[in-house]
Order: sequence, then C-alpha cells, then structure tokens
Amino acid sequence: MRLAIFSDLHGDLLALQRALEQAEHFGCSVLVCAGDLVDGEPFPEEVIGVLRERKIPCIRGNHDRWAIGAGRAVEPHGALSGAPYDASGFGLSRDAVCYLAKLPTFWEATLDGARVAVHHGRAGDDMKGVYPDLDRADARTLLEAAGADVLLLGHTHEPFVAELDDGRLIANPGALWGPGGGTFGVLDIAERQFRVFRAGGGEVQVPRVRF
Repeated sequence: MRLAIFSDLHGDLLALQRALEQAEHFGCSVLVCAGDLVDGEPFPEEVIGVLRERKIPCIRGNHDRWAIGAGRAVEPHGALSGAPYDASGFGLSRDAVCYLAKLPTFWEATLDGARVAVHHGRAGDDMKGVYPDLDRADARTLLEAAGADVLLLGHTHEPFVAELDDGRLIANPGALWGPGGGTFGVLDIAERQFRVFRAGGGEVQVPRVRF
C-alpha cells in the first residue's frame, strides 16, 4: 500500500492538482494532507474545494488555526511587519472558515500493520517543528508521543527522512507550495520507504538520517 502526503499547500491550487496526478500515477491508495491549506497563493477556496471533493483527510496547521481566529499570527513581511493579524486578512468565505474549524489536529490509522500518524508539528504543538538534525532520543520521543511506527510531519517546509534501526521512521514531505511546484511525499508502507517528489515532476534527494 502506498500513501501520498501533502503539506503546507498555502493556497497553491496548481501544485495540488499536479501532485494529485502524480499520486494517482504512483498508485497511492491513501491520500492525507498535513495542514496549512491557506495563506499564501490566491486560491485557498479552490484548494479546500478540491480536498473536500476528493474526500482527502486533512489536519489543521497553524495558518489554518489562525484563519479561524484561534490564536494570532505575526505578519513577517510588508508594512505590518511584526503586527498581529487574524482571519480578517485571509479573505476566506464563511464556509471555508467553518471547514477549517472542523479539521482535527492529527490523523492516524493502522495500514499494512503499521501505525501511521500525521501531525503538523510536534504532537500537541503546531508551532514546534521537527528538523533533519534531530537525534535518536528525540526521534524515539516523537514516535512514542504519537503512538506511531511511522510519523509524518509538516510545518517546517524542510523535507527529510529519519529511520530507526527497529524499522520506525519519521518523515516530512516538505511544502507543496514553493518554487517549482513544491514537494510531496510517497510512503510505501510495507517497505517502510519514503520518497519525495516535486509536484511538477521528478524525485528530490532529501536528507536521510539513520539511527
């Protein structure tokens, strides 16, 4: 069984459409989105529409949380640099905000005998990312906190794979939003193999850590 994982779409409709086409080509029978659907490119409503129409399970990222007014963001660029902002700056319809408000903060399933979990950041905190320089102790703590054999994450926009010698792994597909259409991940669950591809085509070599 193969699973395709998308994260940090940020309203990039074209990248999503291209990644979905590739996921179908790779024979992915499970599709999951790790959050941050909105706040970036100008098509958040259309992105939400595709995900809803395809019934793709999604979790809520920090930008999605800000869009529903749960917590406040800090605008990193422009005239309002450093100023707080909330859903009023996202231009979302009431229906889109309601959809985001109903998203869970994590997803989990047992597939091919493996416990697979998807979180946006660290379990319980969508603002704390996991990076390729994690060590063995941190990897074990993350997997145990998620109760998973395979933990898939988003948030940092940095793709990587960390593999433990007991067969468990942690991976990040990178951001679907970005130059060249961004990236997404494909997990062969039985083989415990995780690969990253560009939405526009072609595999990406990413940092791989083995413990």
